[in-house]
Amino acid sequence: MRSKDIKRRLGIGKRRPLQLPQLRLPMFRLPRLPRLRFNLSDIMFKAAVAALAIVTLFVAVRIIRPGTRIRVSADTVAAFNVPHRAILPLYNYATQHGVPFPELFALFNAAHDFFPEVHSIFNTDNLEVFVQNFNQTRRNYNARSLRPYVDMYTNLFAEIQAFPIGQGWYEYEPSIMFGNSWGVEHNFQGRAKHMGTAIIDRENIRGRVPIVSMTAGQVTDAAWCNQLGYFVGITTESGTYFLYAHLYNIAHGLVAGQHIAAGQHLGHMGNSGGGRNARSFPVHLHLAISPDVSFVGRRTQFWINPYPLLRFLEVEG
Repeated sequence: MRSKDIKRRLGIGKRRPLQLPQLRLPMFRLPRLPRLRFNLSDIMFKAAVAALAIVTLFVAVRIIRPGTRIRVSADTVAAFNVPHRAILPLYNYATQHGVPFPELFALFNAAHDFFPEVHSIFNTDNLEVFVQNFNQTRRNYNARSLRPYVDMYTNLFAEIQAFPIGQGWYEYEPSIMFGNSWGVEHNFQGRAKHMGTAIIDRENIRGRVPIVSMTAGQVTDAAWCNQLGYFVGITTESGTYFLYAHLYNIAHGLVAGQHIAAGQHLGHMGNSGGGRNARSFPVHLHLAISPDVSFVGRRTQFWINPYPLLRFLEVEG
């Protein structure tokens, strides 16, 4: 045997290739996602359970917070057609029975849909019974729904303190008169609706009758404009705006920004303003009230009928 074959068999003289150690990396495997299976009966069952839970929650809320939500036109509220003869008895009964009058008055209006008719008739003999059933009646209405009206009446009845005609004049001067002129057409302003109450001097003498502020507050306006003539605007602490227009003059030294008290002199009754082409009209005070309320949506200003409040002040004295 040749030496070459012997060396090949014994592996002598043969170069072996360089062998590197093999590196083994750990294996990373993504978790297998479960296959989505849609079972129609399962979905319907879950939907039924969810619907039952919603209904149960709704019923629970109604049990905890019962009451009918008040749905009434803002124009109906503004017309303030509540029978003015009912206000003072309600006020007195509320005092006797320890019932908060603003909430009682709001309930009284809500129970009669805020009296949509202009000439509302109500039997005053039943007023005390209504007051006695106050707690039961209150449970019939949603408290959150009633709250804006309670707040409005709270502010109005708390802030009005003086009749707008100077003391000693309205009580003893038979020529001073007023009626419910809300919504009537202005003869001197075309088809414009009257958004206030006109207090008239039948003597028709400009500068004769003194006008005073019904409330304490800040003078917002004390100026002249073609429509209102000489006018004064007072804003109370709650944000209610009281407008006194068509004055003969403005009290000396009365300027915007100053604070005044209820009963303070504002000027005298006249017949100024009415527009550029307005004819002469009777001497009177145009009184308008605009409370700051939340139930009128995006209206910039919400005017209410002052007539029942004036009658309340007239009787209460």
